[in-house]
Amino acid sequence: MAKHVFGYHAIEELLRRGSVEGTLLVGRQNERIEQLVELARKAGVEVSEVDEPHLTGLAGSTAHKGAVLALTRGATSPKGELASELDRIGDRPSGLALVLDGVTDPQNLGAILRSADLLGVDFVVLPSRRSVQETAAVARVSAGASAYVPLVVVPNVPTALGLLKDRGFWVYGADMQGSACHGVDLTGKVCLVLGGEGAGMHRLVRERCDALIAIPSVGHVDSFNVSVAAGILLYEIRRQQGFPRHGRRGAGEAGTP
Repeated sequence: MAKHVFGYHAIEELLRRGSVEGTLLVGRQNERIEQLVELARKAGVEVSEVDEPHLTGLAGSTAHKGAVLALTRGATSPKGELASELDRIGDRPSGLALVLDGVTDPQNLGAILRSADLLGVDFVVLPSRRSVQETAAVARVSAGASAYVPLVVVPNVPTALGLLKDRGFWVYGADMQGSACHGVDLTGKVCLVLGGEGAGMHRLVRERCDALIAIPSVGHVDSFNVSVAAGILLYEIRRQQGFPRHGRRGAGEAGTP
C-alpha cells in the first residue's frame, strides 16, 4: 500500500534523497510544482496529472498544495540497531542521542525529527510500544527531515539507556523539576530523554537518568510542548559541545516550513 506524502519541502527532500519508488501526483501548475516534477523525473519517479479533489482525498485535506507523492518504497527513515549506531560513533569525544519515551503525536515527532536533523543528532530512539511510529504526517511535518535521521526502535527503553551508558553516554532526562540546562555540563557524549505528552517519562526511565534538566521559564503555562522543548534542549547541548561537525551531519540553517 502506498504512503501518501504532501507538502513541498517533504516531497522535495524525499526526491532529492533518491532511492524512492512511487508516483508524483500533481494537480494545479505553478513554479513549485514544476520544480517537483523536474526532481521526480531526475529521480526516475513517475509523474501523473490528477484533479484537485483526487489529491484532497489522498491527503485527507486541502493542505496538499497541488502535489502528493504516493510512495511504495523509500518513505521511511534509515533504520538502525542501537549497537551498530553506537559502533559508528565509536571513540568520538562527543555525540548526541535522543530518546523519546512515549511520544504519541505524529505532529510532535515530525517537528522533533526536523530539529534533530538540523542539529545533527546521531540517532533517535523510539520504543516499539505506546509510541508514535513513522507516518506520512510525520514526514510532512518534518519537512523531509525524517528521510535523514536514523531511527532505532527498541522493545525496552531502560535497557537501551543502560547500553548507552555502557558506551560512555551521560543520560539526561527533561523534567520541570530538573536543574537549569545552561548550568549543567552537557559536553561529551550526551543522551537526551524526553517523555510523552502530558505523562512525561516513565518511572523506570527516569531512574535510569544520570540527572534531570529543565528549561528556565517565566510564563504562566505548565510546560513547553515536547517538540519545542526538544529543539531548545538539543540546541543547548550542541552549543556546549561547540557545534561539532563530525557527527552524522553538522548544524544547519533553519528553513521555512
